[in-house]
Amino acid sequence: MFENILTKENVTFKDFEEIAYKIACEFANEILRNMLEAYDKQVMDNRDTSVYRHKGKETTTIKAKTGLVEYTRTKYLTKNEEGKNKCVYLIDEMLNIKEKGQVSGGIIELIVKNIAEVSYRVCAEMINNMTGITISGVAVWNIVQQLGEEIKQYEKKKVEAFQEDKLKAGEKETPTVYQEADGIMIYTQGKDRKEQIEKYKKEHPNEEVPKKVRNIEIKLGMTYEGWKEICKNRYALVGKEYVAGYMTGEEMADITNANLHSKYDMSKVELRVLNSDGGSWIKRLLTAKAIYQADSYHLKEKITKHVRDTEDSEYLKTLFYKKEYSKMIEYVEALKYKYDGEVEEVEKLNELQKYLNKRKDTMKRYKDYDGVKQKLKTYSKKTGLKYRNMGCQESNNYCKLTRRMKKKRMSWSKNGSENIAKVITFYASESCTDIIKDLNIQILPESYVEYAQKYIEEIENNIKELKKNKIKLKKEYTFKQGSLEGCPGLKKILENKPISELIYR
Repeated sequence: MFENILTKENVTFKDFEEIAYKIACEFANEILRNMLEAYDKQVMDNRDTSVYRHKGKETTTIKAKTGLVEYTRTKYLTKNEEGKNKCVYLIDEMLNIKEKGQVSGGIIELIVKNIAEVSYRVCAEMINNMTGITISGVAVWNIVQQLGEEIKQYEKKKVEAFQEDKLKAGEKETPTVYQEADGIMIYTQGKDRKEQIEKYKKEHPNEEVPKKVRNIEIKLGMTYEGWKEICKNRYALVGKEYVAGYMTGEEMADITNANLHSKYDMSKVELRVLNSDGGSWIKRLLTAKAIYQADSYHLKEKITKHVRDTEDSEYLKTLFYKKEYSKMIEYVEALKYKYDGEVEEVEKLNELQKYLNKRKDTMKRYKDYDGVKQKLKTYSKKTGLKYRNMGCQESNNYCKLTRRMKKKRMSWSKNGSENIAKVITFYASESCTDIIKDLNIQILPESYVEYAQKYIEEIENNIKELKKNKIKLKKEYTFKQGSLEGCPGLKKILENKPISELIYR
């Protein structure tokens, strides 16, 4: 390998780097193989022999960061829940490496990190360049789909446990829980698009199918505890948790409440606020004693879109800032006359007036409720957090899903889009490491971690000892010796030709 590089006319540092990296990966793969096989023997010796019957050994390959690791592990025969025989590999089950198509947890983590920003194909290329393995875009897609399905099952089991009062309550304490939600329209493709078009044609037989029919709304909800100041005039949300998917408001409420219950001691929560654009499904997230407020971003966007003159739209926003909500509706009414009753403008203003009337009771900011400001000051001293005005959903929509799923004219299948959305948002949630354990994504058992540490320490000590004593390693070859007594035919052959020249044909 090294000699081939030296024969090149132009040798670069990258060439040497690639050689060193390849050698290091091969060395690491050999260490992994030895560790896995030694641990497999340890598991075999300590197993319950009455439950697991030894059925020989089989060789398999796992895709790790360092490349393909081939190792031999023991196969066992046991009984399933129905009492029928089944074969298992205990080491694979203990290390959870059989669940994702023989891909290690390190590779899965790389996929989850990168898939939020790039396509499946580009994600595969990045992993191929960063690691010692070769993986295709289809393989990345398969892993994301499997993870998405497991998250769905995890959420389903969690909700069931919560509804049956079997879900363990969290211990973290927070006096506040902020909650926001919104929908994101994405383009469908294939069978899902055809189904939507056919459905529209049945409901509107004499109408042309509009382009918006191919769109479908994926919902994204989030909760957080407050804001932390990271530098001057810059803040970051604390305790973010996400829920995403195609679901009803009730289903999102169930998942959200189960997540909050498993993370926090909800008896300590004194203030809970829901901020929304007014969608009917979002109101299903509202709980008893929670404050509900209309989202200011959507309200100002509506004003800008439906009021012709910038001066008038800015004045309406000023009224909103001054908390003069009833005057806003009166001013919209006055604008109809100011614009001389133009049909198009009046229609826009009527729509805006209807929008404001529907939200006139929820335009009040949560801080303006009696005693809330004083409570927030007390909470801030206790937690060290800041409690600001809400309205973070649009930014999180863009950063988590919109940027990945709506750019470059992308279209999705319903199931595929839901799975990637769940993977992206689950990884972005603060409780991600806990969810990884619950989803059985590869986490090494403590006994394996201890064994690996001892193995590494042993290698390091041997290297130090060799350096200390300056021992030069020499290759030694041992030969088996035997007798030709009882083999007269072979003796006769060797009288005419030495054994080194014998050839089998």
